[in-house]
Amino acid sequence: MAYYLEDQIDGLAIGERRPTINEYFLSSYSMAVYDGCEFGCPYCDGWAYRMRPFNETVRVATDLPLFAEQELAATDRGDLIGITALTDPYQPAEATYRLTRQLLQRLADCGQPCLILTKSQAVLEDLVLLERINQQSLAIVMFTLLTIDPYLSAKLEEKAPPPALRLEAIAELKRAGIPVGVAYLPVIPYVTDTDYMLSSTLHAIVEAGADFVVWDYLNIPSERHRARINEMIARIGTYPPSYYRDLYGNQALPDATYRADRDRELLARCDSLNLPVRAPHALYAGKLKPQNEAALLLKHTAFRDAVQGRIHMARLGRDLANRVYRGEASDTDLRESPLYPTLREILSRPSATAGS
Repeated sequence: MAYYLEDQIDGLAIGERRPTINEYFLSSYSMAVYDGCEFGCPYCDGWAYRMRPFNETVRVATDLPLFAEQELAATDRGDLIGITALTDPYQPAEATYRLTRQLLQRLADCGQPCLILTKSQAVLEDLVLLERINQQSLAIVMFTLLTIDPYLSAKLEEKAPPPALRLEAIAELKRAGIPVGVAYLPVIPYVTDTDYMLSSTLHAIVEAGADFVVWDYLNIPSERHRARINEMIARIGTYPPSYYRDLYGNQALPDATYRADRDRELLARCDSLNLPVRAPHALYAGKLKPQNEAALLLKHTAFRDAVQGRIHMARLGRDLANRVYRGEASDTDLRESPLYPTLREILSRPSATAGS
């Protein structure tokens, strides 16, 4: 059980606008509601940036909703806020402090689009607020899901709600008309990347009714985190340490050949199931700032180009996406893209304005 430390905001609640849009979470801002996470999943990057255990203490800035309200007064209504940064907004502390609910209330009051990333079905307790935000602009819920195997899940994320509850929550949110995605991350080599695991997990995601899926790979940014990952792997099975040494070397991510192979396999499986591998354009069309919408469309197209070997097209698409997002792309620049007619139509729309 974590200790809760009540505190005050010592910086920005929402934070600075991102220099590039986040293509996984559609976000121009990435924020955390709590500091520290009682779930404490051992693969989480959060462990790598702390000297003390990540799940030992949860810092609760009780004035976060008030500061967020003040910052929202100067935030563009077309910029989506991602409640996605390292800690779960519906960890057990939420039952006591309701900071996430208070934040959603502020977002609903001004119609600010948002995306919530969680492992908990407790998000359903705020369904009314999510419906209100989604009617005004856009509210998306994403569930992290590594596996549907309850025994493996218990070893990977012991304190988080079991996969079955997350899948049920996806179905309930869909029935309520809330867009839902799945973050199949991290993909853990030799554990969640096998053909059986991919097949069973993706089929369950489709059956639950999720609108899309994204994925990324296990990140090991430090030697301390590498030791923690080795302990986690040892609890799961008999994996020789050489497996990860060969795959990672001294890098934070597995080697590019492995990632390219798994990307192709995941894309092929998702396509066969008609499961979009990024948020579909129709989901956010007309609901974000035009520059954001166009940049996301370009980045999502570039991802598919990269996986399918069109590296030059992917590079051009990402570069153009960043220029569009910053408002620096000319009509001549846009004409270089095969998406030009769609981009021109999107960018011709009036932009959202800051404030209410």
